[in-house]
Amino acid sequence: MAKKSIPPAVTGLGVDLAEVARVRRLAADPRFLKRVFTPGELAYAARSKNRFERLAARFAVKEAVIKALDDTSLPLNSIEVENSESGRPAVAVKGRPGLRLLVSISHTAAYASAAVIAFEA
Repeated sequence: MAKKSIPPAVTGLGVDLAEVARVRRLAADPRFLKRVFTPGELAYAARSKNRFERLAARFAVKEAVIKALDDTSLPLNSIEVENSESGRPAVAVKGRPGLRLLVSISHTAAYASAAVIAFEA
């Protein structure tokens, strides 16, 4: 008899909505950018005409990760959002190998949203 595989258990869900105009205002301070974003995220956003929408989306992901993991001690810049060749977002947390997270991002000129699902490692 074939052994059934058991799907991984969901351990958390986080959702966040970020206002693009607020991120634009905060981004005027280089200390904010350094505290929140990784160099890779800043470079990714700089290549786009929608720089602040992309930064707001990454900010929303970081907040959603904190909610999904229920860990407010995580520094925001320890959470990194990258995109695959197809544009699909992925998220990793420094110092948390094996952590499995699924992420979805959406944004308009005014708002960015993110949803993150955390799975049992």
